[in-house]
Amino acid sequence: NSDAYARLTPLLPKEDEAEMDIDAAAPATQISIKHGLPEIEIYCSLLVLIFLIDQKKYDEAKACATGSIARLKNLNRRTVDVLASRLYFYYSYVYELTNTLAEIRGNLLGLHRMATLHHDELGQETLLNLLLRNYLHYNLYDQAEKLRSKAPRFEAHSNQQFCRYLFYLGKIRTIQLEYTDAKESLLQAARKAPAAARGFRIQCNKWAIIVRLLLGEIPERTVFMQKGMKEALAPYFELTNVSSSLLLNLMLLSGKL
Repeated sequence: NSDAYARLTPLLPKEDEAEMDIDAAAPATQISIKHGLPEIEIYCSLLVLIFLIDQKKYDEAKACATGSIARLKNLNRRTVDVLASRLYFYYSYVYELTNTLAEIRGNLLGLHRMATLHHDELGQETLLNLLLRNYLHYNLYDQAEKLRSKAPRFEAHSNQQFCRYLFYLGKIRTIQLEYTDAKESLLQAARKAPAAARGFRIQCNKWAIIVRLLLGEIPERTVFMQKGMKEALAPYFELTNVSSSLLLNLMLLSGKL
């Protein structure tokens, strides 16, 4: 009879009603919980949200995410922080899939302030990255830098979130023409990223290659031959070859060779 059950059940398909009736008919093996734990509620909301995204039911996923975030705002329990950080991610993700990220920017800012007041550092770093991604999605680099520079400082608790932060910082520094800092951030993000995050590492390497070329450097051949990246980096390899040829010609013309 919980509010969460009433809110989440209509979002799920009805094909398994017969199985649910059979399960409900065996009360002797079930545990009755008079007051549901918030952790269980948020976990179930997260599972439903991921299921709806997988099924491409984005309108229902938005409704689920919005209701879950509203419920989360009324909680202040450190045991919910890890689940909350995942919920924030999928909340932003479903809006990104429907190209409506701008609609939730104000809400993300409010959630970031709430996480700061509650000393939820995992939530802070997750929401900061989501806000940076939100701004960069619309090429709002100045606003992204203002937010980043004014955000409270804390030690990173998640390697994945730290890698994302370094990547976004590298993109901001590139647009600001601070190529040396951009190169350091992008290469560090690529090194620290998990081996399984191939798509992320490819993006880091693409930006790092461009930055190194802008600095007048020629990336090593091994950069383009990394496992699983050769095809994706092939155009950048060709660009590097052209750039190195132009640099060589300029040096010959200037009499340096």
